[in-house]
Amino acid sequence: IFRQMKYILLIMISFFSVFFLFAQNTEHLNCYTIVVGKNASSDGSVLIGHNEDDTGDMLINWFKIPKRKFKTGDSLTLYNGKKIKQASEALSVIRFQVTGEQFGDTYLNENSVIICSNACKSKEDTAKGSIAYDFRRIIAEQAKNAQDAVNIAGKLIEEFGYESSGRTYTIADKNEAWMLSVVKGKRWVAQRIPDDQAAIIPNYFTIQEVNLNDTFNFCSSDDLITYAQSRMWYDTLKIFNFREVYGDAENNGSAVNIYRHISGINKLSKQKYTDNDNLPFSFYPEKPVSVDVIKTILSDHFEGTVYNDSGSDVNPHNNKIRPICDKSTQYSLIAQLRSELPLEIGSLIWISPYNSCLFPYIPIYWNIYNTPDNFRLDNYNDAEQIHFNSEKNSLSGYPNHIYGLFKSYVNYIEADYVNRSRDAVNFKLKIEDELNRNQKKLENSVLKIYYSYPDDTKKILTQYFNQYNQRLSEHIKHTLKQNK
Repeated sequence: IFRQMKYILLIMISFFSVFFLFAQNTEHLNCYTIVVGKNASSDGSVLIGHNEDDTGDMLINWFKIPKRKFKTGDSLTLYNGKKIKQASEALSVIRFQVTGEQFGDTYLNENSVIICSNACKSKEDTAKGSIAYDFRRIIAEQAKNAQDAVNIAGKLIEEFGYESSGRTYTIADKNEAWMLSVVKGKRWVAQRIPDDQAAIIPNYFTIQEVNLNDTFNFCSSDDLITYAQSRMWYDTLKIFNFREVYGDAENNGSAVNIYRHISGINKLSKQKYTDNDNLPFSFYPEKPVSVDVIKTILSDHFEGTVYNDSGSDVNPHNNKIRPICDKSTQYSLIAQLRSELPLEIGSLIWISPYNSCLFPYIPIYWNIYNTPDNFRLDNYNDAEQIHFNSEKNSLSGYPNHIYGLFKSYVNYIEADYVNRSRDAVNFKLKIEDELNRNQKKLENSVLKIYYSYPDDTKKILTQYFNQYNQRLSEHIKHTLKQNK
């Protein structure tokens, strides 16, 4: 009898432990990023995959902003009204703007530097800061390369302090990638992803053991360790583990984070992991990682794993454990950054609006003139002005904006996902297969005229992007019209 009671008690403890993990607050649990070093990818490129997850019907602008010059003494006004010194110039960037959000934008600049981020709740409860929304924009407009971007970021944090609880920024260029983890106030640490490895980040800090003597792979604020000691977070007899020392314990133990993390790792890693393992900062892929493999992971709903509880006859976005591809995804992208090609052709972003399980990834090459008019406001300054204006930054105020059409399509499919997603997936795969077959041929053709007729390459690549987005729009309009 005692053994039976002990067995029943263990089952109950296990059940309530799992229930606790499922029931935790998911306020800070959004976004997902995959990083692949240049020697771990199938084509020698640095690859960054990112799902941007934010709640609500948001106005999303995609645009290319030209390089801008400023006068000596000009100031930059931050979103909170604080003024700081303006640099003499701002580099040209491709920006994916999520209006209303402080942390939703992704940038790619003219030096192939990309920056995106994931919320990572920290245990910091006393420090203050005054920079957040403008942080990544300043970095993108100034950075010469990924290492330079990390240095700029560190100086900004130490001068102004970071405003949000915690966040990890993924920063990369065509040669290397870094993760920069920031804690509210003036503490930060950055770690380089080895060229022959990959890394995944859900929504907790993944930087663990930190070796500040290894300046090639690590850098941080000067008081990273001493501050933790002063707060009684770190016992100097132990190895300094940033995730354990600075991360919020509940967030670190969240099933939403752990299962998304382990699922992605096990799809790529040579070594397979279980729930009981300490998941690594980075790992060796089982085989070279391609853009297509990253597409599959970013579109994943835990299919074929024990984490999937929806089955084949239920909308997978309603899974009890939040999947990697979620109904809150506002866009999904993959940056393919290649050093052996000129920037204009070698750096591109494969972009999928909303859920990547439903929409094809279409390439935006750096050398486009701009996105189509219906993907953005006419003027990027206007878009900046309305970013936090709730009366002007909603989809309802822009009936011709492409995201209104995209949202109608998502709403239509979500109402009967199992049946209606089939046509969407078939169209997605058809377009992506065509784009894959076209890529090398297109790039070889553009390279032949790139040095002699640079404007013609812009025209070709812009038309290429526009052509496929037009086909996507027509497919959506036809689907919605047929099913009124």
